[in-house]
Amino acid sequence: MRSHTIDEAYADKMLLLLLMLVSQYETHIFLDHDLAKETYPDLLDRDLTALPVADLLEISKKLIVTDHYLGVNVLFRDKKHYSLLRIESGIDADLYKLSKKAEKLVNKLLKRNGLFLVKY
Repeated sequence: MRSHTIDEAYADKMLLLLLMLVSQYETHIFLDHDLAKETYPDLLDRDLTALPVADLLEISKKLIVTDHYLGVNVLFRDKKHYSLLRIESGIDADLYKLSKKAEKLVNKLLKRNGLFLVKY
């Protein structure tokens, strides 16, 4: 029960981050190729931002709480600067190449939700 509750709470926080990115930046969302091929073949190589928001959130949440190591890749652009958020199952999410502005915004949202960035 504990792991189910933690996974659900974490997934909800990641979905908030996902929604914030979609609302603030030009965003493109793709499933890992192998994941889409197995689980969602109709979404293979498709940008998920074309889906209704409810479907996007439902698919993303299922992937976060499911026990596998494939995930969702969120490419977003701040002016001419591209960044990547990779959300995997469990409690693993990585951010790559954040602009200073995007880092401030993401950090603010994460802190509000009891999460934090770790640089490595």
